[in-house]
Amino acid sequence: MPVKTTILEEDFPKIISNYDLGKYESFQTFANGAGQTTVLLLTSKGKFVLRYYENRPEKHVIFEVNLFNFLRNKDYPIPAIIKSNAGEFFGTYKDKPFIIIEFVEGEHCKNPNDFIEDERLAEVVKAVAQLHNLTTDYNPEYLEGREPYDVEYCWREYQKRSLKDKNPERESWLRGELDKLEFSDSLPKGICHADLNYGNFLFKNGKIVAVLDFDMSFYTSFVYDIASLIYWWTWPPQTDLKEKEARFIVQEYEKIRPMAESEKMHIYDALKLITLLGISWSEEEDFE
Repeated sequence: MPVKTTILEEDFPKIISNYDLGKYESFQTFANGAGQTTVLLLTSKGKFVLRYYENRPEKHVIFEVNLFNFLRNKDYPIPAIIKSNAGEFFGTYKDKPFIIIEFVEGEHCKNPNDFIEDERLAEVVKAVAQLHNLTTDYNPEYLEGREPYDVEYCWREYQKRSLKDKNPERESWLRGELDKLEFSDSLPKGICHADLNYGNFLFKNGKIVAVLDFDMSFYTSFVYDIASLIYWWTWPPQTDLKEKEARFIVQEYEKIRPMAESEKMHIYDALKLITLLGISWSEEEDFE
């Protein structure tokens, strides 16, 4: 999805004046835009990233700010959020929140649909397992600001997108598949990144220097992220699941955080939920 340039360039100097970032020089849009607007700001003091939340409530952003600060204090490879001169970690522009983040030099992973390098994939899996270890006892505030990405959320999203053109057969199928999913309350929980595509990992000299884009992160069973790794890294569109690579992910993950047997039993359910979420977020014609 292309970046939405909803911030007027003439307003960037006004925004930057509230920070110790030097004088505004120019901005660039990022090629890999998502649901929010993200721009690279160039100032007399260097490069910084401005993330403008197009459709997120303030509690959503506070959850992310708190998580960033927690992980930074644990030496996790995550960029720092820049405080304003008033000591605030986020601001508002046209009544929508934004944050300014340090720019980290590095290169993105290659698309695993084209090429999978075991060494880099192992680093990605390690970073995810470390995130889970660090947040096992993390008690986040503002959970209500985050979507749960669970069975009922999936159902609600599908219903919202199918209002104009009801498809009773597809609706019955989706409800039936969702009803088959079971997730025990006893599954280990913490923070899941929930968007583990290759564009969200920056590498330098073969090591991850930054894990990016926690916009979808939320508190849930860790098995969601394990399934997300398999979804993004071993299941190219319109081809079969790469079983060897999927097993590699589980093996590398357990080197850092051993999984409970109950988690292993739920990987398929979590992978199925992620697939059904993709259906719920897409237009009906995408699946004709």
